[in-house]
Amino acid sequence: MSSGRWMNNPFRNSRLLFRKQLVWSYSERPSTRAAPLPIVASRVSVGELSLMTVLSDGLSSIAELVFLSLFVVVIPALAQAPESSEGQDQQSQQQQSTNEQTVKPPPSPLFPKHHRGMYKNPLGLPIIDATPQSPPLEVDDPSVPDKGEYELNLTTHADFSKELRTFDFLFVDANYGIVPKIFGHELPTQVKVEFPLAGAKKPDDPMRVGIGSAKFGLKVNFFNNRHKGVYVSLYPQIEFTVPSTEAVEKGLANPGQTLILPLLVQKDFRHITVVANGAVNKPIHDPKRDTTGTMDFGFGRPLTRHMAAMAEVRFTSTFDLKCERLLVVNFGLMRSLRDNMVLYANVGRSIFSDGGFRHTYVGVGVKFELTPKEQNQRRLEKTTYGQTP
Repeated sequence: MSSGRWMNNPFRNSRLLFRKQLVWSYSERPSTRAAPLPIVASRVSVGELSLMTVLSDGLSSIAELVFLSLFVVVIPALAQAPESSEGQDQQSQQQQSTNEQTVKPPPSPLFPKHHRGMYKNPLGLPIIDATPQSPPLEVDDPSVPDKGEYELNLTTHADFSKELRTFDFLFVDANYGIVPKIFGHELPTQVKVEFPLAGAKKPDDPMRVGIGSAKFGLKVNFFNNRHKGVYVSLYPQIEFTVPSTEAVEKGLANPGQTLILPLLVQKDFRHITVVANGAVNKPIHDPKRDTTGTMDFGFGRPLTRHMAAMAEVRFTSTFDLKCERLLVVNFGLMRSLRDNMVLYANVGRSIFSDGGFRHTYVGVGVKFELTPKEQNQRRLEKTTYGQTP
């Protein structure tokens, strides 16, 4: 069909007219469609979506980093843990082995027990005991003879002054070692008995000779600390006149008795030994005499293996420091002759006395250590410090 005929076709024209009317009627009617959503609402929804996307991406990135760090750090650490534990075990084993190697037996006491008279050093060489002691001094040490051992001192002594001269021609000092048990504890103890064959002479008077005052005492060595070199003993004694000797009438002894209560303390140092005595002298049955106190300090050290020197300072006075005052300095020397024999001597001088007269003291004697044969053999076998025969 040609185009002219199509344009003039009444059917085509009616169709076009119907379309126009339909468009017009549609545009003129009120709209019944729902209003479109605001553009702003559409934008918020998109922003929230994008934020969630960003957060999820960030969290996934963080998770990846954490996983990577765990993989890089933790896994090698776990791999090294067994190695480090093995290394620590090896170190601990090495330390234990070194500790076992360095563990030593407890050391011997720094200050050994001094055997009276002679004892042996770690080399087995005999050494003289340089502790200040009586005799040759008046100060006494806390040590006592071993159980079953005898110690005998034979001394000749003189006190020279212008007013009175006194002599101990033979002063016998006998000691014996025992070990009694008191409340289950052993206490080394020395039993002491002494007496002199004495003499006294005043100017223009003849010499009077006889038995002087005798003494009996017990020296109880109740404290010993060889690691610190400290020893303490209590030494109660009673001085009395031997009956039927007329010692008081001859001026060789004091009337009545005298109770003597000394405390003996010893301290060992590296190059010297110090001894201190403090005593109370209480007269009994003699009202004319006053109670006095005595302080005595002694110092001693060996000069050679067989010779020792010692000195003391002794002060005696009543407790009010008004009567019976006497200050004396005394020096002593000891020389071993044999393992059980020691020769000793002393010389001293008074510094102050109430009588106004100076005193000069001179003495010489021999010390014997008498030990049973079996015990002496055991003692000789001990060749080190700190071992008690």
